[in-house]
Amino acid sequence: MRKSIFILLLVSFCTGAFAQGNVRYDIEPAVSQIQSDYIANWKKIGEISGYRIQVASFSGVNSKSQAESVKAALTSLFPDTKSYVVYSEPYFRVQIGDYNSRLDAYRELLKIKESYPGAYIVPEKIKYR
Repeated sequence: MRKSIFILLLVSFCTGAFAQGNVRYDIEPAVSQIQSDYIANWKKIGEISGYRIQVASFSGVNSKSQAESVKAALTSLFPDTKSYVVYSEPYFRVQIGDYNSRLDAYRELLKIKESYPGAYIVPEKIKYR
């Protein structure tokens, strides 16, 4: 008796666990509107607090051209990561990446330090994706 109940339960569990059906979600129009408003508002903001990796900083004569040449070298070494030249008087700073967390930036910093040993993480306003 116990064995037949066990087999019956096992069969019912297996058929229920592996049953595939279609799932349909009915979303209220108000929820869809809230979601689209939320996305639109974040696109208006455009920037959030995050981190970048600063590779170099220049001031003085030809500092902008020096920064642009370092940016070009960064782009060729790391083509998948966006690099920036940021001007904050009196410095032209060369930065790379848009990282949401310091940990994400640190992972990339380890790779970048192989080519630029003086690179470090800086807090920065980054583009919202």
